[in-house]
Amino acid sequence: MPKKKYVMASLLALPLAAALTGCDVGELMQDKADKSTTRNAATSEQAVKDGILPGWVPSGGSNVQLVQRNTGSERIFVMDYAGKLPGKSCTPVKTPGKPSGKELAAAYATDERVKRMDPEEISATRTLEADWWPDGAQSRTTDLCGRFWVHQSDGKLYAFAPDAVATVEKIQQERQQESAASN
Repeated sequence: MPKKKYVMASLLALPLAAALTGCDVGELMQDKADKSTTRNAATSEQAVKDGILPGWVPSGGSNVQLVQRNTGSERIFVMDYAGKLPGKSCTPVKTPGKPSGKELAAAYATDERVKRMDPEEISATRTLEADWWPDGAQSRTTDLCGRFWVHQSDGKLYAFAPDAVATVEKIQQERQQESAASN
């Protein structure tokens, strides 16, 4: 008998939660892919130590700002840094802004998060936004550092780590649905 009470209480709790939050039950049951978190650090050393940035990031950077996808592996970050990229971890691309499939495969193979994925499963589309991220920054990529597309400009280091094609497609679909619902 007690199990029936818990089931009944659970069934009543869901509509109550929906009413209190202003959501419908469908919204409560659906995970959103288009969610992100912003993180900051005073130095690149602190950001690496705290797990905000990957281990390849050079020491000597400051004013670190990162936006990361909560439901995937996409990241964008910027930091003040005018030094050189670590040659052991970063490889220049032959054509700036257009890494080849071979270059991407070699770089992704060095990154634990994506090394078992086919490079074609990883999108080149950026979905994250930040006021400090220049439009088309990934099209200026000069180096690949693991899964990160990197370039430097005006004393800053910019890096973009793309997400899986399936995740990007889900985000784009969510945005289209939200846009259609608001019209």
